[in-house]
Amino acid sequence: MRHALALGVALAVASAACAQERGAALYEQHCAVCHDKKGEGIPGFAPRLAGNLAERAKKESGRAYLAQLVVSGMMGPIVSGGEKFNDAMPSFAALSDDEIVVLAGHVLGDLNGVPGEQRITQQEVAAARKRALPPNEVRRLREQ
Repeated sequence: MRHALALGVALAVASAACAQERGAALYEQHCAVCHDKKGEGIPGFAPRLAGNLAERAKKESGRAYLAQLVVSGMMGPIVSGGEKFNDAMPSFAALSDDEIVVLAGHVLGDLNGVPGEQRITQQEVAAARKRALPPNEVRRLREQ
């Protein structure tokens, strides 16, 4: 019985490590060009992600916004970290729900220290897909 429990724990740890690696790879492929490899952002072009999202992720509405942002993209002026940006973020709706979850897990977990229970879920991604907002409406959600 102990061996089965140990095997289950080992598989869970390996699965989490695999998801973490996949999330980092997806971030590198889709996000780093604008937000920097470490999530530091590019002044005047793309906001910093690292250290900026933990407060938003604490709330269900914040996680719903973040899921919608990745699914639908965003367009229009925003202020982030005291800096103004006026550009567009593309939609990543072509990614699977699982890919969005592990990508967001990397951003929220590795770049923001957000615990697992405060990260975006598959249910939140599915709800964002159903809602499918235009990018300028996502910006309005951000302001709420």
